[in-house]
Amino acid sequence: MNTLCFASDLTSTEWAAWLQAVGSILAILGATGIAVWQARKQHKNALALHIAEQRYARSETTKTLLVLAQNCAKAVAVVIGQVDDRASVYEISEGRAHCDIEEIVRLDSAIKGIPVHNIPSSLVSPTMTLSATVRQFREKVETVLRVHRSMDGSAFEDFFRIIGEMRDSLNGTCEDIAKIAEGD
Repeated sequence: MNTLCFASDLTSTEWAAWLQAVGSILAILGATGIAVWQARKQHKNALALHIAEQRYARSETTKTLLVLAQNCAKAVAVVIGQVDDRASVYEISEGRAHCDIEEIVRLDSAIKGIPVHNIPSSLVSPTMTLSATVRQFREKVETVLRVHRSMDGSAFEDFFRIIGEMRDSLNGTCEDIAKIAEGD
């Protein structure tokens, strides 16, 4: 009863021990293979999730910047409507009329708070352009409101032309950001 179907010097007990050893080794290799496969699959899924999160964050950043730029364009248009001639500049400067320049100041502050090093590279230039345009617009209007008494007709014409160009530039920046948003 201790002999097998084929010739061997091993007894059935010894064969059983060897089979058990080989089976244990195969089980360990199988478990290791499954663990490696699961780890790779988990890593691949985590990477896909990370990429999806990055795309979503980029899209949200772009949308937020677009809304901010559009709000800046609206505020600039409002202020331009309020300082549309010499008389309105005088009335605002003397405190007899209202000007929403404080809204421009708040928007300028919000734009300055955007960490340019954390936004997608395609938004760096539009963000910098937006920031510069709003800052320059604010400074230009504040300066004119402060020195309006010393300005002549040509200085006022330059002022009105320049703030109109700034408005157009701001609208162009909004269009640029909208194109980037469409691509996301």
